[in-house]
Amino acid sequence: MNKTNFHTHNYRCEHAIGNVEDYVKVAINEGYSELGISDHSPVPDYYQDRMKIEELGEYLLEIEEAQKKYGDKIKIYKSLEIEYFPEWKEYYKELKEKLDYLILGLHAFRIEGESKIYNAWNIKEESHVLAYGKYMVEAIESGNFDYIAHPDLYMVNYRNWTESCVEAAHMICKAAEKHDVPLEVNANGIRKTLVRHPDWDRYMYPYKEFWEIAAQYNIRTIIGSDTHDFMEMEDKPMELAREFAKELGLNVIESIF
Repeated sequence: MNKTNFHTHNYRCEHAIGNVEDYVKVAINEGYSELGISDHSPVPDYYQDRMKIEELGEYLLEIEEAQKKYGDKIKIYKSLEIEYFPEWKEYYKELKEKLDYLILGLHAFRIEGESKIYNAWNIKEESHVLAYGKYMVEAIESGNFDYIAHPDLYMVNYRNWTESCVEAAHMICKAAEKHDVPLEVNANGIRKTLVRHPDWDRYMYPYKEFWEIAAQYNIRTIIGSDTHDFMEMEDKPMELAREFAKELGLNVIESIF
């Protein structure tokens, strides 16, 4: 197996630990061939626990220094994880000129016709499940993103697999297939479950029923650690995420390049 990971965070987002070099050293130790550094992007007027816009230049420089220092041992890529808002179109263009790829992490969404911002972690109504699915499709169709982190996040606190959940899954998977955008099986949902809810009989995410639907489509799937601690980048949850994808027969890719 060719070990890779394209989803990592570091201290700049204010809720992770470790710097770029910490992650690179672990990746080399674990025999990785490729590593993406993809901290949470600076975002205007939404999340507080994100990198500050004035730190972006230093962040990119830190990755470039790691590329020079360790480039003979591992391929290192510059990336960010970011929300989707259509009014940020020019911001995405600016970022993509500086990055190797851009991840969509859709924690925030809007309901059609409303300006209010909703949080995926607080979804409790079927109508919000469908709204999340529609917003995800809009984001994929925008063409701004190179892969989609935790596309099943809408199930994190909803937990009842209803017809709306099925419909949202099909909407997302159809869009991913049509635009050939990889979907991520995210190991951090497993990590959180084992720590916070060790007696649960399922993971917070990946949500099995979503991925059973994804398996029906011609979709590329990537395994993402989404680690916020460099010592957890290659851990038991990563092993479980790989096993999960294998059991469902997902089309797993090792690299997005």
